Amino acid sequence: MAILLALTRGTAAAATVIFAFALLRRLIILFGFMFAIVKFVIVIAFLIVLVSIAVAMLRDWCRDKNVKES
Repeated sequence: MAILLALTRGTAAAATVIFAFALLRRLIILFGFMFAIVKFVIVIAFLIVLVSIAVAMLRDWCRDKNVKES
């Protein structure tokens, strides 16, 4: 009976450790996806800023070109 009780305690501890590792793995994957989304948003914001600067420069260049010809 003592051997059976010892096996039960060991199995419960092993199951707890395995569950903790599975939960930790799931959290790491979740945080990885969250950080990937944050990186993607930062890259998109940077591209929007670059495009808006390019459009503003082109608009200013076209306006200066039209003013000088007049």
